[in-house]
Amino acid sequence: MDARAIRTLMDIQAMQTLGSVQTFAAGQDSGSTMFSMMINDVLNGMSADAPVMEPLSFQTFGMLGGLQSMNSLHYAGLNSVYMPGGLQSAISTSMTYTSRDSAISENGFSDFIRRAAETYNLPENLILSVIKQESNFNSSAVSGAGAIGLMQLMPGTARLLGVRDGFDPEQNIMGGAKYLRQMLDQFGNIETALAAYNAGPGNVRKYGGIPPFKETEQYVSKVLNYYNRYEI
Repeated sequence: MDARAIRTLMDIQAMQTLGSVQTFAAGQDSGSTMFSMMINDVLNGMSADAPVMEPLSFQTFGMLGGLQSMNSLHYAGLNSVYMPGGLQSAISTSMTYTSRDSAISENGFSDFIRRAAETYNLPENLILSVIKQESNFNSSAVSGAGAIGLMQLMPGTARLLGVRDGFDPEQNIMGGAKYLRQMLDQFGNIETALAAYNAGPGNVRKYGGIPPFKETEQYVSKVLNYYNRYEI
């Protein structure tokens, strides 16, 4: 977030401590020199024909991205506080996506993911996305079906992949990446490879594509969503 957005945040916080600013909208005197100075500071950046206020719920504020210019003020929230539009844009830009590199580094498996990606010629963010969906980066995860570790390998599959300890993050990631590479080689695209990773290659061959299983369809959709998100 840049200095302008941080400054605006400080202004908003100060406004909130001064109480409701609806009196400003009604043209009344706020009675606060500090408050007036901050309002004037914001208004000085506005163009003559800029809109003064627009109803906006807190939920809508949280979801919108890319939006109004710094020249607009928006009414937001239950506390009757005006929200500069530039702040809305700055916050949405900084919070909408998590970068691939920060997501990898935050979870402490960066070296393993990068080495697996290089070894099996896979995008790092694809491995990252599968891990996110399979275990949410919990190396001790065990599913109801008995799949284990970060990439949720079944014990039999893990043995075939040369994984001796499925709870070891390095072995699990290397084994999961190897299996994902095998599925890509068999089916030729990410969508069906992910379906095979989830439902088994036999089901993908049986149905000629993503099997009509709700769990698998949702799995593919969620992993692809993470995949696109982490590409940034």
